[in-house]
Amino acid sequence: MKKTVRLYNVMFPVYMLFLLFPGVWLLSLPVNFAVDSLMLLLAVRHGRCGQGKQIWKKSILRVWLLGFAADFAGAALITALFYVAEGQINLSLYSHWYAEVLMALPGVALAGWLIYVMDRRWAFKKAELAPEHVRKLALALAVFTAPYTMLIPTALLYRF
Repeated sequence: MKKTVRLYNVMFPVYMLFLLFPGVWLLSLPVNFAVDSLMLLLAVRHGRCGQGKQIWKKSILRVWLLGFAADFAGAALITALFYVAEGQINLSLYSHWYAEVLMALPGVALAGWLIYVMDRRWAFKKAELAPEHVRKLALALAVFTAPYTMLIPTALLYRF
């Protein structure tokens, strides 16, 4: 008789899909570009920063790439926190959605902060904007493009 093994407490964060399924990149890259583009254009329009199309042309590539770098830094922090907590927290805690969300919050916050700092410093250099407009655009992008999908609790996947 064959014994079945169930791994209910194995951590499997959603952001790890990128490593396990490389095809996810083909979907993630254009979706992330579209979201960054939309948020940048809306922020320019709402903040009355000037010609949206010109600002978009001069800064979207940097906004997009810096956003990915910030997302990876946030994911690395979450992964490090899970490895550190693995030996100190009862593994059955991972089966509760709130525990995963609490562990992911620092990574999402770090990614949002990095998006703000890096966009403010590098993304809008060629756009020739006033410092107050750069700050507003960087803040809008940080708030609206932070990797909130990292907050999706994977413990819910084990219930099915």
